[in-house]
Amino acid sequence: MVGIVMFHILMLLLGLAIVSRVVPLELVDNALGYLHKTIGITTPPVEQTRPIALVWIGSTIIIVDGCLLLLLFIASSSNS
Repeated sequence: MVGIVMFHILMLLLGLAIVSRVVPLELVDNALGYLHKTIGITTPPVEQTRPIALVWIGSTIIIVDGCLLLLLFIASSSNS
């Protein structure tokens, strides 16, 4: 439980750091470029780097929460 809460807090802090421009744009752009090249999709233009980074953070949170809910559902179903 503590791990889940810490994950959400860290993701929230990362999102706030990107929005408040604490993290330099070049660092965010390099990280997104690496991620997009690894997946094989085109990299975003520099002016759209921050919003797309926030979309990636939100998507990661949704995927992790969905996997945890599925795990809880399967565990509770097999216990009955």
